[in-house]
Amino acid sequence: MGRVHLVVDPALEDAARVLSLHSPGGVDRLFARSGGARGRGDTALVALPESTEKLVLRRLLHGGVLGPLLGPVFLGMSRPIRELRVTAELRSAGAPVPRPALALGRRIAGPFRALVVGTFLEPDTVDALTFLESEPDRPRLLRAARAVGSAVRRFHDEGGRHADLHLKNLLIRESDETAECIIIDLDKARITPGLTPGERMAQIMRLFRSLLKRGVLERVGSRGCSRFFTAYCGDDRLLRRALWKGVNRELRKVALHKLRY
Repeated sequence: MGRVHLVVDPALEDAARVLSLHSPGGVDRLFARSGGARGRGDTALVALPESTEKLVLRRLLHGGVLGPLLGPVFLGMSRPIRELRVTAELRSAGAPVPRPALALGRRIAGPFRALVVGTFLEPDTVDALTFLESEPDRPRLLRAARAVGSAVRRFHDEGGRHADLHLKNLLIRESDETAECIIIDLDKARITPGLTPGERMAQIMRLFRSLLKRGVLERVGSRGCSRFFTAYCGDDRLLRRALWKGVNRELRKVALHKLRY
């Protein structure tokens, strides 16, 4: 196994040494001892030494047509470092994203590396699909829908452009009579200030398609979708009208995608 390239939050330098993240086999041992199910690829939940906080480590994998061929092999470290930077910038601006922790690359051969990204665990959360599959009652569902709409709006207002916005990449945290949402897995996300209504609607409808694909659209229902949309638009009537202009075009995309489900 080749040497490791590690970029880490300065506050985690001591913990990284204790966890042996700098050693070639250190991160693989952490994955072997732990596990998780958030996002594409393997994840590991790691307790920080002498702390109540935990990290979520996520292996990066190629998607699309080249996914089966390239799998976890990447050229250089640019992809995880870019994810850390985008996440940090969005979080600093107030977007609901996790706190970035580290990027790690283990050399496989020459410039080729296996890559891992780490963020701090958001405690007391479940992903939106798990939440919906638990069959929450109507008040809880509507609170969650409102929280997701508000979170996606803040994310977009800060220029966030998610590469794969779907239910598993939304975390729901409930407390008493409130709910909040955190948007995770910013692999290949970008910051594009001044997102157009069309760009916003394309992301919203990608999330809508994930409801359909996962078979939980009826569970959300028209009231849940309406609550999301109302929370997203707020008092911005111009934005609401602009978004609705793109609905028919996006629904045609939904019809095409349904043929593959």
